[in-house]
Amino acid sequence: MKRTKRTQQTKRTGAKDRTRRRVHPLNPEPHSPPMDICISTTIFGKERESGVSLPALLERLCAAEFRWLEVSRKHLDSDLGEIAASGLRVWSVHGELSSHVVGGDTAAAEKAVATELARMDRAAQFAPCPYVIHYLNRSNDPVVGTRFRAAVEALAVGAQRCGLVLAVETVPFKPDVDARYADSTEVARFVRDLGVPHVGVCVDLNHSNLRERLADVAVNCRGLVANIHVSDNRGAREEHLPPGEGVIDFVAALRALREAGYGGPLNLECHLSGPPTVATLTTLRQGAEALVRSVGEP
Repeated sequence: MKRTKRTQQTKRTGAKDRTRRRVHPLNPEPHSPPMDICISTTIFGKERESGVSLPALLERLCAAEFRWLEVSRKHLDSDLGEIAASGLRVWSVHGELSSHVVGGDTAAAEKAVATELARMDRAAQFAPCPYVIHYLNRSNDPVVGTRFRAAVEALAVGAQRCGLVLAVETVPFKPDVDARYADSTEVARFVRDLGVPHVGVCVDLNHSNLRERLADVAVNCRGLVANIHVSDNRGAREEHLPPGEGVIDFVAALRALREAGYGGPLNLECHLSGPPTVATLTTLRQGAEALVRSVGEP
């Protein structure tokens, strides 16, 4: 894999490289450098659909001068050792907790939890980092909430063993799919009620803005924000557009999240109509960097 671009990144960002020591996502350093840029590998889609292998996508990200990535659930079963060889650093990993954990089939639920624990074991090589799971209690049946809590409690034990921070993601508004909308107050309360220091929240801006003010979401999740997902929408449904192509006020949202204690990178989780090129990835990075400059220094 080509690595020529890696040596140019320090020149692009100034006299010194901003690559820094990893810290616990819920306990950032009090004077961390300006927000860095991270990108989820979800932008490439699944290999069997896009035809882009993990080594190929890593090479494109390096050529576009990214440093950090989130391993998408679409790439969890790939050879993650390729990432270390690329020179890129993993900020977070997105899990794929199955909805079987809230179904009525006990054997299927146990298998789903065991499968996710095995994925967490593989992700441990990137610790400490957030490990994202979806909030699956979106039913009016209280039994579903009980089942989901039991699953998360089991995963929390695994997260502690692996040195990960379990990050429960805020949910999108999908009335055609979900029985109800679980707002950020509910997700934050769920995490606080667990009473476990290595469980936090992943605030997905493209989810939460559909039904809530993002400033309110940041306040609701104060002290719990372990990760963020940054993409845009037009205000009606989850779309994962690049920032600036929809209605979200990212400057205000990112400032509010910083005030709420978030000290990690701007983590892009965008979808495109086809596999991204180095040129489109570079444009995406440059747009994110301009956004960070607009947010200002901590």
